[in-house]
Amino acid sequence: MANAALQNLFTLFQAGRHAEMAAQARALLIEHPQDGALWKALSVAQQMLGEDALPALDRAMALLPGDAELAANLGALLAQRQQWPEARAAYERALKLQPRLAGAHNNLGNALLALGEPAQALAAFDEALVLQPGLVAAQGNRGRALLALGRHVDAARAFEQAIKARPADAALRGHAATAWAAAGRLGEAVAMQREAVALAPADLAHRFALGNLLKESGDAAGAVDAWEAVLALDAGHAEAACNLSLLRPQRGEAVLTAALAAGLTGERRAAALANLGGLRLREGRHAQAVAAYRQALDDAPTSPQALSNLAQALKQQGRLDEADAVLSRLITLEPTLLTARSDRLLLRAYRQQGGQQGAELRREALAFGQVVAAPAVARRTVAAGPLRVGLVSADLRGHPVGRLAEAWLPVLARRCELFVYANHGADDELTLRLRAAAPRWLHVAGWDDAALAQRIAADGIDVLVDLNGHTGGHRLGVFARRPAPRQFCWLGYAGSTGLAEMDGFIGDRWLLPEGAEAGFAEPLLRLPDSFTVYAPPAEAPAAAMRDGPLCFGSFNALHKLGDEVLALWAHVLAAVPGSRLLLKAPGLQHEAERAALLGRWPGDVARLDLRGPGPLADYLADFGRVDIALDPFPHSGGMTTLDGLWMGVPVLTLPGPAPISRQGLSFMQTLGLASDWVAADAQDYVQLAARRAGDRASLAELRSGLRERVAASPLGDPEHFVEAWLALVQA
Repeated sequence: MANAALQNLFTLFQAGRHAEMAAQARALLIEHPQDGALWKALSVAQQMLGEDALPALDRAMALLPGDAELAANLGALLAQRQQWPEARAAYERALKLQPRLAGAHNNLGNALLALGEPAQALAAFDEALVLQPGLVAAQGNRGRALLALGRHVDAARAFEQAIKARPADAALRGHAATAWAAAGRLGEAVAMQREAVALAPADLAHRFALGNLLKESGDAAGAVDAWEAVLALDAGHAEAACNLSLLRPQRGEAVLTAALAAGLTGERRAAALANLGGLRLREGRHAQAVAAYRQALDDAPTSPQALSNLAQALKQQGRLDEADAVLSRLITLEPTLLTARSDRLLLRAYRQQGGQQGAELRREALAFGQVVAAPAVARRTVAAGPLRVGLVSADLRGHPVGRLAEAWLPVLARRCELFVYANHGADDELTLRLRAAAPRWLHVAGWDDAALAQRIAADGIDVLVDLNGHTGGHRLGVFARRPAPRQFCWLGYAGSTGLAEMDGFIGDRWLLPEGAEAGFAEPLLRLPDSFTVYAPPAEAPAAAMRDGPLCFGSFNALHKLGDEVLALWAHVLAAVPGSRLLLKAPGLQHEAERAALLGRWPGDVARLDLRGPGPLADYLADFGRVDIALDPFPHSGGMTTLDGLWMGVPVLTLPGPAPISRQGLSFMQTLGLASDWVAADAQDYVQLAARRAGDRASLAELRSGLRERVAASPLGDPEHFVEAWLALVQA
């Protein structure tokens, strides 16, 4: 082939006239079908045009087997198709033919990174830079390899070296910000990401990443501003809308609705709907949350998040059968999804009424234990000294477990070396009070189970206590790794964890009656008095004396108020003419939730008073409107029962065989009130309610001294409680 013809093809390439180049190459190949240079030229033109160049490349390589550039071009084509093993082989062939091709070394590094071999990729990028020190692409790619190797500071500096050569490249600054953030140097990360935004203000990815970094650095207001800026440019940016809704719930409905209106589809639409459902669920708008989650499932029928959240919303509505069915579907789709298994165990524990169900729950818990099983971590030998106790909990905050901990945690911290592994997000006022008593406090929400287990083992913990069971935020995967020689479950859950690595479940003789062992994988440990103690809230007003028509009350969550419970309470009202029932629960501030409850009430709705939640002081003051508290079943009240007793309100309870139904029994036995306030069956429940309601003088006398009775009982003696607790876990 004449050089002039080839030179003309090269001129067309330089001019960007790739279609003409391809046409001329095809015409010349008619006369010279064995000319490898023409096939090479055609393949180059086709690659530039986005056409399938592989046949032309293969023909050219067959005719020019020693052409390294052809092998490199083949590698680039295969890389575009993400055929990484084949691309790697092509680049290696090119470099075998011509070892000094800097671009091929760089591209080989990219293929190695895609194949998960960052160390070899780094070597390839380094070789490219030896051959061509100013190859900016290799400098930036070197940063990517270092990032993959966990050498975060080195990665950031590699990106910054590339930035010096290409100062207007916003993407390089974004990569540097990622590296500085991974190194834990959020100040540098934020500064670099701001530079990226300044260089490319229309690039929403940079603005979105800036919001994420600002949130991580604790600048919530700055994060909100960054995500608002993203949404101002693109109202349909689902990720920014979702993140903003979490930080600014008052804006959530508006931005998520706008994002949905912008035409989101598929997983992104499902994510926005799921966040909208979450926003509504937190506000107690359960029915609207259910609607949002069902819409999310229309777009993503197998979405674990949407299925899990739908189950939670249904549970909050008291639709427990439907919630169970959704969780069962999720477990079928994702058998190893531990949160779904825990949610179903928790749901079924709420509904446990007999010994047979306890045995079934034990089997299900054991199945969870098998799924979560993991190799044990190595524990270090600790010199003899004070007992080291570790608490693992997601609820040492404004939560019933956190409120109970106010009574016993400060005492426990004085009696031993106490370590707290807190698995919640932001601290609240209650957390800060608890932390003041327990300075060995570590936030572990971002730690994986293996890392946390290793840390606990390194801390030399003697006794490790789970305060969650299968409730939200648990870390049972840590306990499965056996980081401590003695491990127990206590307080947060009234059922078996299913873990063979648990050395006991802590309760009392009333919570865990004879025969309760059938429902547990763990040995049962019984405290001599109640399973907990109570810390009176500083906000509690004096107990109010009552007159006027008798008022029953329940301040328990709606999911505890099943149809059977409401039916029995309607019988109670019928047995006490003129009486009323005050129900106070999250969700009842919304008309839809009130209407749903009234629709299930089998009695005269005019005798119901429905109130939504409020601040702790208001919640406690509302007990002054109640003469007798009615305990739900089979999921009895815990914190609400103790609060009611402190406010002078006795509690009528109906225990069953399951631990979840026996909290009220434990408290009333501890106070010496069981004979008057613990029912043997549903009929006895109604009769006791009528009898106690008919003796207003005795009610008033009990009310006037009930607070003092609680304070003088084991429920009000944390010193004695902790002494007994420590003896139990060390026995």
